[in-house]
Amino acid sequence: MTAYSSHLRVYEPLAAFAAHERRRWEVYLASGGAPDRLRGLSEQHRAAIVAAIGVPPDVEVEHAFVHRTGGQSYLCPWRLRVRSWQAIADFRSGLPAEVADAFIPSAAAEIAERELARVRQGDPELKTYTRSATWQVPLRWFVPFEGEERRLTVDGQVTTVTYLATMADARRRVARTLAVLRRALDEPTLIDGVDDVGRWLEDYHPRSLVELDYGGLARLFDPVELEADESAADVAHAVACLAADEPDEAMEAYQRVSVRWGAVRAVEVAN
Repeated sequence: MTAYSSHLRVYEPLAAFAAHERRRWEVYLASGGAPDRLRGLSEQHRAAIVAAIGVPPDVEVEHAFVHRTGGQSYLCPWRLRVRSWQAIADFRSGLPAEVADAFIPSAAAEIAERELARVRQGDPELKTYTRSATWQVPLRWFVPFEGEERRLTVDGQVTTVTYLATMADARRRVARTLAVLRRALDEPTLIDGVDDVGRWLEDYHPRSLVELDYGGLARLFDPVELEADESAADVAHAVACLAADEPDEAMEAYQRVSVRWGAVRAVEVAN
């Protein structure tokens, strides 16, 4: 997890957790130890660095992000150990073996694979609650949200951008988008990406909350750019135009958001 990562999170209501885990989270909430979003991101980044130099990655921190609304608590457990093991497999899968070994030795990867298999065998329903992407917000991640759900917050020198939707709204928007894409386009990669988001959301309690967080990527924009950024609205408008058989306007909206995030991804390889 680099400092320049975005995050798609699910917060489940406390009542959705199994009894043994719910009791642990009840104690956690009562202790007041839950970090706020900014401190939590900093702690996660530090833990990820520690994990990266371990063989296999070893992360002892187990916290959760917390939303409190309507008299209820919603939790997004970090699950850093499991996510670290998964990240090793994801990282190595796209590289030649000799290159992957230079970053993460195959022996460490094998240990992480065994540990992940062991944990999943003991808890087949284990959820990770967070998806992260480096140097980008995947455009399919905007599909569960509408423009008015965007929250831009300025705290001193730190600007953050998040979106928050109910699970019911998020699932409905993904389903609607899939129906439109399947009818209007012959783009299997695009359709499969949105379908993957929808299938991931189906794993969680129907009264959960879904959050998109720009994370450290917000630092790559100046304040004026962030104020003008309407990525979720652009994606929603593109889908609406496709549904209305207006492909030219749909392409224009899609290109706006694509160019915006293409410029951010280019920073990764900037000299």
